[in-house]
Amino acid sequence: MNGLIRRLLEFSIGSVGAALLNLILIPVTTYYLSPTEYGKTSMFLLAQTFLIYVIYLGFDQAFTREFYEYKDKKRLLENAMFVPLIHSVILILMMCLFAPLLSKLLFSTDIHTNAVYLLAISVVFLIFERFILLTIRMENRGLLFSLYNILIKFSILIFTVIFLLVFKPVFITVVYSTIIGQIVGDIVLIICNLKLIDFRQFQLDKSLIKRLAKFGLPVVIGTFIYSLFVVIDKVFLRYFTDFNQLGLYTAAFKIASALLILQISFSNFWIPTAYEWYQQKKPISYYKAVSDVVMLLVSVLFLVLLLSKELILIVLSPAYEDAKYIFPFLCFYPLMMTVSETTNLGIVFSKKSYLNILVSLIALIVAIGMNLWLTPILGAIGTAIATGTAYITYFCARTYFSMRIWEGFSVKRHFIVVGILYAVSLYTIFGADNWVQYVLIAVSLALILVMYRSLIKKGIEMMKKDIRIKRGEKV
Repeated sequence: MNGLIRRLLEFSIGSVGAALLNLILIPVTTYYLSPTEYGKTSMFLLAQTFLIYVIYLGFDQAFTREFYEYKDKKRLLENAMFVPLIHSVILILMMCLFAPLLSKLLFSTDIHTNAVYLLAISVVFLIFERFILLTIRMENRGLLFSLYNILIKFSILIFTVIFLLVFKPVFITVVYSTIIGQIVGDIVLIICNLKLIDFRQFQLDKSLIKRLAKFGLPVVIGTFIYSLFVVIDKVFLRYFTDFNQLGLYTAAFKIASALLILQISFSNFWIPTAYEWYQQKKPISYYKAVSDVVMLLVSVLFLVLLLSKELILIVLSPAYEDAKYIFPFLCFYPLMMTVSETTNLGIVFSKKSYLNILVSLIALIVAIGMNLWLTPILGAIGTAIATGTAYITYFCARTYFSMRIWEGFSVKRHFIVVGILYAVSLYTIFGADNWVQYVLIAVSLALILVMYRSLIKKGIEMMKKDIRIKRGEKV
């Protein structure tokens, strides 16, 4: 148990550091940029996010799936990177060829083609970054993994601050600084790991690539659909409202995304651990215990965040005050993703990655339907409700299909807790902003603690036992 906790803490350092650097970056950019200008930067982030989801062709997921079964790790890495790198050449050529059109779609003007060229070049660096960090993660070198993550985020922060001080503080300045900062951080990462990516003795293993493709290509179809699901909110805001609403939404989303520290930290620790347990044939009770603990912690954190939503103005400038009404439902994004890491193991272990396509498609349909309904009426608030609902749907679908093909465990309490959190979130947006809101949150918190009282009691007993052992007392 101590080994697992230490591993989790090592991986968490990077996530915490990256989240803190992102939080520092938010007030820096919102201080210099109006919500309208900030909204334009979100279109660049949308394009970058979409690229990240499609450039790997699922070979990154296939790489992690094969890592513990394929003996020659270096050969596995080289072959896993081969197809995405070939794909990147085609992608870069297409982006450069249609740069004016992409600039027009993203920024409402075709003059920012240089930003598109630079974004295209960054694709190669993103591929190297992804596979190097995956290798370090799967080797359970948590501290090193964390340091590299902090390095890349710190590089982006430094370049953003310098560019905003030296050049005109407009959205395109932030776009250039983000891309250049990312590339510089990746160059340092590559230099430090040259031995890992030395392709001079590269040997193409066709049977391995076929195996990787068999697992990865269904993933990439699901990932493509999921990427549409991820970016659809900003697309609807862009074309149903204006850049001001998009800027408010993006600022709130950035703050909520800081909670991805939970999902990223937990995922980096949990995926290798879950695979190890599966190889060791650990009983299902192990997975259930982890899932219950994560659900409890996530729900408590969610309610604490609802209590403190007024503090959002400490991070943002006064021009972004309305972001506090957008923030609550966006928190479902990182929190539901975190819990689903513990409930989707049936899909992972069975290698039925095609089910990810169905899961993403269901979530995408919900996202499109709710955005069509709510965004024209409520603007950014409606988009936030649609996004939160879609991520809850994603969690439910992921969990349902996983439990159908795996021995699984009961998740009834999970669904009850999610229902409670959803109802409370609606009230914090549309209900009276008075003491009733805080009483409702407190009652919900007490109800959830009662539901998980046996788990809490067991955790306290384990802590007491651990303390007695450290003191040298008999247990």
